[in-house]
Amino acid sequence: MVQYNPLDCLPSAAELPDSDDTPIDNELQNLIPNLLEAILALA
Repeated sequence: MVQYNPLDCLPSAAELPDSDDTPIDNELQNLIPNLLEAILALA
Protein backbone atom coordinates (compact mmCIF):
# COMPACT_ATOMS: atom_id res chain seq x y z
CA MET A 1 0.00 0.00 0.00
CA VAL A 2 1.23 3.47 -0.83
CA GLN A 3 1.90 5.71 2.17
CA TYR A 4 1.12 9.32 1.28
CA ASN A 5 0.86 12.23 3.67
CA PRO A 6 0.04 15.39 1.70
CA LEU A 7 0.83 17.60 4.68
CA ASP A 8 4.51 16.54 4.39
CA CYS A 9 4.61 17.75 0.79
CA LEU A 10 2.89 21.12 1.16
CA PRO A 11 4.96 24.26 0.77
CA SER A 12 4.55 27.02 3.31
CA ALA A 13 2.24 29.97 2.70
CA ALA A 14 5.29 32.14 1.98
CA GLU A 15 6.22 29.81 -0.90
CA LEU A 16 2.75 30.03 -2.46
CA PRO A 17 2.24 33.55 -3.81
CA ASP A 18 -1.04 34.27 -5.52
CA SER A 19 -1.22 35.73 -9.01
CA ASP A 20 -0.90 39.22 -7.51
CA ASP A 21 2.19 38.17 -5.47
CA THR A 22 0.35 38.13 -2.14
CA PRO A 23 0.55 34.96 -0.04
CA ILE A 24 -2.49 32.76 0.31
CA ASP A 25 -4.62 33.07 3.44
CA ASN A 26 -4.31 29.49 4.56
CA GLU A 27 -1.80 26.75 3.71
CA LEU A 28 -4.60 24.19 3.61
CA GLN A 29 -6.18 25.95 0.61
CA ASN A 30 -3.69 24.02 -1.49
CA LEU A 31 -4.42 20.66 0.18
CA ILE A 32 -7.59 19.71 -1.71
CA PRO A 33 -6.25 20.17 -5.28
CA ASN A 34 -3.01 18.39 -4.37
CA LEU A 35 -4.88 15.53 -2.71
CA LEU A 36 -7.15 15.17 -5.73
CA GLU A 37 -4.12 15.13 -8.01
CA ALA A 38 -2.49 12.40 -5.89
CA ILE A 39 -5.65 10.30 -5.92
CA LEU A 40 -5.96 10.62 -9.68
CA ALA A 41 -2.29 9.72 -10.12
CA LEU A 42 -2.86 6.51 -8.16
CA ALA A 43 -5.88 5.66 -10.31
